[in-house]
Amino acid sequence: MLRLHHLPAAASIALALSFAGLVSSDAAQTASPKLTEIDRTLMISAVKVQDWHDQRDTAGPAYTGGPAWKKFMALIEGELRTLGAVDIVKHPFRYTRWYTTEFPDKRGWSLTSAGTKIDVASYGTQSGSTGPQGVSATMVLYDLTLPVGRRPPLTALAGKIVVVRQQPYSTFATPRRVPLGVPAPATPSTYCGNPPLCTAPVANEDDPSPQWGKPGPNIGYKDYEYRSDPETFPGKLFEKVPVGVESSYRNRDQFGQIREVITNVLVPSGAAAAVTVMDMSPLASQGTRIHPTPRQFSVPLLMLDRVAGQKVLADAGAGKSATLVLDAHQEENATAYEIVATLPGRNYGTANDEAILLATHVDGPSLAEDNGGLGILAVLNYYAKIPQAQRPKSIVVYFESRHFIAGTEASYPLSIIEELPGRFKTVVGGLALEHFGGLQFAETDNNYAATGRAATTHVWGWPNPLAIEEATSAIRGQNVPRAINIVPARPGVNGGVQLNWLGGGFSRHLVDLGGWPGWHISGDWPSAGFQAYYPSAKTRISTDVFLKQTAAAVQLVNALMTKDVIALAPAWGYLQVGVTTLEANAFLRPNEADKGRAALATDYDSIFELVKAGRYDQVPARLDAMSASAEKLLLPPSASTLKAAITAAGKVAERGVARRARSL
Repeated sequence: MLRLHHLPAAASIALALSFAGLVSSDAAQTASPKLTEIDRTLMISAVKVQDWHDQRDTAGPAYTGGPAWKKFMALIEGELRTLGAVDIVKHPFRYTRWYTTEFPDKRGWSLTSAGTKIDVASYGTQSGSTGPQGVSATMVLYDLTLPVGRRPPLTALAGKIVVVRQQPYSTFATPRRVPLGVPAPATPSTYCGNPPLCTAPVANEDDPSPQWGKPGPNIGYKDYEYRSDPETFPGKLFEKVPVGVESSYRNRDQFGQIREVITNVLVPSGAAAAVTVMDMSPLASQGTRIHPTPRQFSVPLLMLDRVAGQKVLADAGAGKSATLVLDAHQEENATAYEIVATLPGRNYGTANDEAILLATHVDGPSLAEDNGGLGILAVLNYYAKIPQAQRPKSIVVYFESRHFIAGTEASYPLSIIEELPGRFKTVVGGLALEHFGGLQFAETDNNYAATGRAATTHVWGWPNPLAIEEATSAIRGQNVPRAINIVPARPGVNGGVQLNWLGGGFSRHLVDLGGWPGWHISGDWPSAGFQAYYPSAKTRISTDVFLKQTAAAVQLVNALMTKDVIALAPAWGYLQVGVTTLEANAFLRPNEADKGRAALATDYDSIFELVKAGRYDQVPARLDAMSASAEKLLLPPSASTLKAAITAAGKVAERGVARRARSL
């Protein structure tokens, strides 16, 4: 990697990088020094960031269509206009809002077990309503720690308040974890994602990148390309992280455990209502949220921590009665929209305009989960201070509002790039930003507290060697604490599998738009508190961590602004991985696999040298030669797979030739 600050001047930087093929010829002519290294005077102030977070924090959960969401969207729109964004579109979608009171206001939900008032941690979102009078019924214990044959049959749950004992984190990813044992109903449930427009959910999109290897359950740290502060990642790779060290793995397990029970047990049984008891301390549980959000269902559900749940489990085991209240409401045709806007670059509105996409969601329960929109505003704040004539590319921003609605994006299908194609046709790279500034939390006994460290920052990306270097450089250069550079498509530095791409939908746009380069920067939300715990602006969110993540995002946007996006494209990395991961049984002569793999690697290296030099007109001939080598060395299935990667790389090379012809 060239260390830009060692070079004497911006002109020298542009000349050197243009010669290396890493900067477009257009950018090389007029690149601002603010785009080759970060100008700290242009970064957003800590005071401004704190003010944003205080505003967001005091409003409460920003669930789509609700009062806090409206305030958040107004803040975003107002800041966009102040920063000089243009063509701001509020793209609506049909939406029915389910809502009740939000933590710490528990007036909308309560539980009385055998005459004793119970401290309820949270409600089960989208779970119908009892009305203010509640439901009174006999309780029955449904213990997930027992084999299904020792639990009551579904017929015994009808009309009852079902108390579910969730399995403890200690059994997660061990032989002691008991299967649910109850298959999904043969007739699909009619419970609804968007009443009254109840339609079947669409299939979820594939991850942005194919996964090399089998990552298995998310129980601990996996392999990586680079990670900062290695001493803060205790234990060995792939080992289970104790909740006393890091709570995020436990939190993920407990938040989502009830979903399959809802589908396979509660709904088909005809239960009157339900309670689930999580293996979580009281503070960790307050305001907790089922994730991913289920579609709406009609079994009013409350969620308890393990302390409050002890009495309820005992009462249910004894067949005692309870009164459960979940006073929820629905607003049909609620206000719901997504925002798209553009900060124009110097070629905006012309045939030579190119754009960088910044994407996130803006709905959610807390700062630890939904402040990616503030991250985008912080990044725009930097570029808004650079004159438009010095911005080589425009910046398109997309704020999505369907991440926490009933059934999430699958129940409310909306392809923004298909519905607004003109707004994204110039995109040539981008970033997804989520969960900025989070602090790491751990739990000892029933004490849930910050560890004094930042929550893990994940920087996911595609397997292009140049792009991997850029991500590592941004982490190092901006001192992002406890950050991991992750490339799921290939083995990590220790030869092991890397973490699969979590929440990759916001990066998937770059795939759908043609396989453009980019990265996904995301803090580890379950550690900092996925739940709606307030106030969190100073207890679970660190302005300092937020600013360092923002600076890393700016550095990566700078790379997309000034460097050759064709050389950074994922296709070159997939071609390399296609060679380096070939097993011996892929070769016609397995005993000569090492020799054959080395020959193909030499072909790849010669191609990528041309790519780095920007000599795309010479690449097709080399790709043809590599394809011929694959035919000679590999068995047909493996040859076909590698040739598909060669073909994809060829299309990117053609794109590079076209851009060079336009002096881009």
